Amino acid sequence: MRRRMLSVLTMMPLVLLLGSLLAACGEAEEQIVAPTTEQEKAPPAAIDGKSLLQERCTRCHDLGRVERARKTEEEWKVTVERMVGKGAQLSQAEQELVIQYLTLRRIPNNPSAGRPTEW
Repeated sequence: MRRRMLSVLTMMPLVLLLGSLLAACGEAEEQIVAPTTEQEKAPPAAIDGKSLLQERCTRCHDLGRVERARKTEEEWKVTVERMVGKGAQLSQAEQELVIQYLTLRRIPNNPSAGRPTEW
């Protein structure tokens, strides 16, 4: 009994020390990982309008439907907002990227938009 008590008393400070270290590491990690308000609003840098279009819009229809449409920026805005209303998962910033990409594709010889046939 006495031996067990001694063992528990010896282990208690080690357990407390280990727990403190883990708690301290967890707090530091949360501070580094927690995004700021600006970061939450901005889409990831690797995502662009074309990628968003291919990833999110093809869940319900193929890109041929989008490729055939030639709309103004305001018309695309209405269309994208309607799709979000039907369940498309796009943040406000992502919607703007998609609308910008779709609008720029209409302009002939626009190298930044890519060719519509490259879907």
